[in-house]
Amino acid sequence: MDMQGQARSGVVSLSPDSEASNKAELPDRHKLQSGEQGKIMTNQRQKRPHTKSRWGCYNCRARRVKCQETKPACENCMYRDMECVYPSKVRDWVGAGKRPASRRDAVVASSQSGKQLSPSQGLAVSPFSGDDMRFFHHYLVVARPHLPFGSEETWATEVPRYAHEYPHLMHAILALGATHYSLVSPNGSEYSSTAIIHRGKALKALAAAIGKGPECTTTDLDVILATCYALVFQAYHMHDGLVDFAVTVRGCGVITNCIIDKYKTSQLFHLQTEEEAAEVALALADEPVSSPLLIDSLLASIDRLQPLFQSTIHHRFFRALRETLTALAISNRAAFVKLTRIYAVWYEAENREFLMFIAPANHVSRALFMYFLVIELLMQPVYIRLRELSGTTFLQRESVVHQWADAIYRELPSSMRELIELPMQIIAADESSTRSSRGTRSDGAIPNLHAQFFDMETTAWLGCAKPGGFQVLEETR
Repeated sequence: MDMQGQARSGVVSLSPDSEASNKAELPDRHKLQSGEQGKIMTNQRQKRPHTKSRWGCYNCRARRVKCQETKPACENCMYRDMECVYPSKVRDWVGAGKRPASRRDAVVASSQSGKQLSPSQGLAVSPFSGDDMRFFHHYLVVARPHLPFGSEETWATEVPRYAHEYPHLMHAILALGATHYSLVSPNGSEYSSTAIIHRGKALKALAAAIGKGPECTTTDLDVILATCYALVFQAYHMHDGLVDFAVTVRGCGVITNCIIDKYKTSQLFHLQTEEEAAEVALALADEPVSSPLLIDSLLASIDRLQPLFQSTIHHRFFRALRETLTALAISNRAAFVKLTRIYAVWYEAENREFLMFIAPANHVSRALFMYFLVIELLMQPVYIRLRELSGTTFLQRESVVHQWADAIYRELPSSMRELIELPMQIIAADESSTRSSRGTRSDGAIPNLHAQFFDMETTAWLGCAKPGGFQVLEETR
């Protein structure tokens, strides 16, 4: 996952894979830039199809979905292989389960006891716990984002100092730190619920910040963009985060477009133009990423999906995927540049069109996403090289691409599974290779895939500044 030349790629509205309608709302350039349409509009809330769960587990409450309240674990948590924790079993995330003491409470208690408190003793208790401080530290040390290109150090030196002023950024940082920590630490699963809660808090505060519309200052938009990037990187660590990933990538591009259109540049990040992104690609090897034989087979396989396309975005996504696959057989440079068009499809789509595109019942979109996941795996050597060039070396872990692909395959009807058989086999082979090397993809892993399927030897995220603007994904409930 490396996206940066697409600094104008997009993230707005966050919707989980199986609950695309329960996510936060993101910006629209037309509504932020026009005086008459300056205020972001949202659809009237529809009546919930179920009664609100009062005693649901923390995971369901954070995701705003109906909890079955079954013990010891609800069906939602069992399906996602998550630890199911009910309120009675764990303290509230903001502290020890008690409301923070106010300055007045402290003064009253002091007068009753006859003791005098110092000014520092009378201050309100922090709403963040010791674990939250651990997650913040983990973010700074090993989990911070490395995009946009040229802004790697900004995440350690500049972004954190805005966190105390902008709740959406603080919670996004804690969500990213907690999610990554839960994946690399012993017994880390106990922190999964906290990560989800912080993500929910970040999305809620982000929607409020975006709601300022044209009143957003350059600093406001820079911090909103930082929040979006943090949520993108968190989604890339979530086992059910594929749709969240696509939505937040969309948001990054949308916010970037607004910054460029309104303020020409960012005070916090280095936002690259397409020309500057092309210069980054020059540092990559001028040799194929994958074998022509493997690519030809993938192209023949993806072509079989064309008769099923139902919308314009299906055709655009298909063309972007096909062009990127073709570029993989040409050179690292060509593949890197073409990859940006995949992200552009997401942030250039109209709001309703994109919501339909990511809907759980849209099986054609899911099938196309399988080919995107194959591209993600084949691009890993390119991503590693880009990190080396930027000087960022962070703790690596097994890719969630395998979990995302498995979820897609299980949810597709049997009639469509045969259309994604080849990408599924490639992803499964990569997972097997990764596990055999104890979670680390070896340098020869991808070539071994080529040899396995064809018995032969084989030889960023990108966020680009380009004319565009904000788009708001309408919240559906």
